[in-house]
Amino acid sequence: MMKFVNRRDTMAGLLILLGLVVGILSIAPAVDSEDFLTNVVVDPIGVQLSALFQFILFLTYMGFAILLFPILQKIDRDLALGFLSFRIIAGCILIFGIMVMLAILALGQELELFGSGNVGVGQAVGQMLKVIRDQTNHVFMVFALGTGNLMLYWMLLRSDLLPDWLPLWGLFGTMLSISASGFLLFEYVEVITPEYLMMNAPTALLELVLGIWLLTKGFKVNKGGEGHVL
Repeated sequence: MMKFVNRRDTMAGLLILLGLVVGILSIAPAVDSEDFLTNVVVDPIGVQLSALFQFILFLTYMGFAILLFPILQKIDRDLALGFLSFRIIAGCILIFGIMVMLAILALGQELELFGSGNVGVGQAVGQMLKVIRDQTNHVFMVFALGTGNLMLYWMLLRSDLLPDWLPLWGLFGTMLSISASGFLLFEYVEVITPEYLMMNAPTALLELVLGIWLLTKGFKVNKGGEGHVL
């Protein structure tokens, strides 16, 4: 069991760190800009690379949940299934967001190709797609991901696999990130603003610390090789 746990938590740590890297690389400045329909045409490769990195991010989300499920189900099978299910839901939402982003690129290219005859309609459609993309990526995907993460950190807090301060930090950071997305949904904050980024900073820092911890220290195991589970 000890080699089984160590192998999985090391790979999980690598996936967390990989997810942080590709998450940064998946940012699409052209799509997030004010004149996005023009900017996506100027930088189509950047948009396509962002879509590719977001797909890799999807794989890291799924891989992390699949790797940890055999360990988490020993703590609480129902919560482990919930965590895995919400990861799948978050992954599906992320894939939908990728498709919307590529649709914005296609719309910008069509408007560039056929001139200004339908610019008004095209801009209206583009704005609608951008709102859908922002709500998908920054609200509903975060809601699903955060719900699963609350289950994850609660299970880890109940076990003795990690020091208590790590899952407690995870619970606090996740609730703060969900709150930030709630504020975004009701238009109290906007995407990529200092307020929004500050509310998500604890979660980002936790993922960095947790990834390094799992990679270097891994989960605690007792002398018999089993993780301590309450």
